[in-house]
Order: sequence, then structure tokens, then C-alpha cells
Amino acid sequence: TATLTLSHEPPFLVRLAKLPVVRSACAVLSVLYRDTKCSHPSLQSVCDVLETGVTAIGSVAYGRVSPVIIKLEPQISVANDVACKGLDWLEATFPVLQKPTEQVSFPQPLALLNEVQKNYS
Repeated sequence: TATLTLSHEPPFLVRLAKLPVVRSACAVLSVLYRDTKCSHPSLQSVCDVLETGVTAIGSVAYGRVSPVIIKLEPQISVANDVACKGLDWLEATFPVLQKPTEQVSFPQPLALLNEVQKNYS
């Protein structure tokens, strides 16, 4: 059977998931989801059914998509390299990505836009 070969660099999604701001945002959302689900019994039933359905669909989709992913591995590798370079730029331009969400203060949108334009030009 064919297998996917990964470049020496960690895949884009792995790098993205390891960013402190992403990890802490996911943790906050997870707690919010759990607390909301637990505080509303009718919502809990709906969420349980949806979670079961998504898990089942994901398993079926994985089995059907795996051969296509293997066939498209060269293109996926190129896309991963491009995404990693973009992430390198984002990390260099916005050091705030290395901070957890509780340490991030959000500047005025215009100031943020000016900073992006200055660094991108």
C-alpha cells in the first residue's frame, strides 16, 4: 500500500495548532462549548447526536479520501511548503501569535491595518 511521505519540516496544520494563541483559543472555546452544553439539557441532547454523526461521517470520509490524498501527495506537499512560508511570515510580522490569548490585547483595527500595510509594502 502507498503511504504519505512528509517533508522534514512539520506540516503546516501541526505548526498552526502548536501556536500558543491558537492552542489557548481552542481551549477557551472547548470550555465554552462544554459549559454551554452542560447547562442546557435540551442542547446537550442535540450536541450529543451531532457529535456522534460527525464522528461517523469523519470515519467514512477518511476511508474514501485516503486514496485521493495519497495520489495528490506531491501537490499537497507543495501547498504545505507555501503555507509554512506564509506562517513563517505571519510569525515574524506578528509576534503576538506566540502569546496565549489571555496575554493578547487587541489594538484598534486601524492601527493593526497600518502595521500590516507597513510590513507588507
